[in-house]
Amino acid sequence: MLRCLQIIILLIPSLTAFTQTCCSGGVPVSSNLGFQSSDERSIHISLSADLNFLKTLKTESSVLDDDQRLRTTQSYLLRGAYTLTDRLTIEGLFPIVRQTRRITSTTGALDKESTFGIGDPVALLIYDVLKKGVTFRLGAGPQIPLGGFEQSNTRGLRLLEDLQPGSGAWDLIVLASVEHSLKSRPSSLLYLNSIFSFTGVNNQARGGAQSYEFGNDIQLIAGYSDQVFVFNNIIAPGFSFRYRHAARDLINGSALPGTGGNFLFTRMSNAIPFPKINSSLNINLELPIWSRVNDTQLSPTYSINVGWSKKIALNNQQDQLILFN
Repeated sequence: MLRCLQIIILLIPSLTAFTQTCCSGGVPVSSNLGFQSSDERSIHISLSADLNFLKTLKTESSVLDDDQRLRTTQSYLLRGAYTLTDRLTIEGLFPIVRQTRRITSTTGALDKESTFGIGDPVALLIYDVLKKGVTFRLGAGPQIPLGGFEQSNTRGLRLLEDLQPGSGAWDLIVLASVEHSLKSRPSSLLYLNSIFSFTGVNNQARGGAQSYEFGNDIQLIAGYSDQVFVFNNIIAPGFSFRYRHAARDLINGSALPGTGGNFLFTRMSNAIPFPKINSSLNINLELPIWSRVNDTQLSPTYSINVGWSKKIALNNQQDQLILFN
């Protein structure tokens, strides 16, 4: 009898996750990594707010006629980087996360769950190599499990892992990128970023009743940005594509239905400088072009990111304004 009860307890999270419809939106940590390469002994600071809105219910590539479910992820991201030498940079990202899931029944009844707390921060060591006007960057570091993963709802029930601020597991983040400025336009920047998240296992999920592992994540971001004059003011518009592959989550080593998929987004960005305080305001809008999810789940509808950034030179050079995209 006790053995049967243990099996039922282990099955409940998987069944609940399937009926409530999971999603592969997640906290946008890895896609916000990687400052533009810079001069020796300089500090980069960025503070941003990110809203990820998921309301498109899909089965594989087919959109379902269902507007009863809504997921939002609000992330407040503090980023910082210190360029030790012309080749070596230390970068970190610290997130604070609010996640909300809302389901409206056919009778109008509302079921709402939300969490708020510190997410899992990231620390990276990045190495730059400049060859023939092209900058190659390679970085790696841990995503540290400081975020909570045991929050409960108002009824005292433990919330699902995809609603928790943290993962409860150590992850490895690997970043590789290429940057190049056109000779005809030195203010331009062509870039290709690749970010790999190799996830670890949380063996204390559900109070130690099960292990949980978020799916490994691969992202490719290709884009172009430039600085132009508009009404005697400099702005820095940019345009990019982002491809993301998320593997299925695992519970006790078994694949969880309704998780993982492939996504393609386009991002439009603009930076507005404030020369007197040597800073800039950065605005980004990201829209999905195509997605194919595993089974049935919510897919991203749009995301908005607004941030402030600044560069501080610690050497004899004058502070330079960096416009991040």
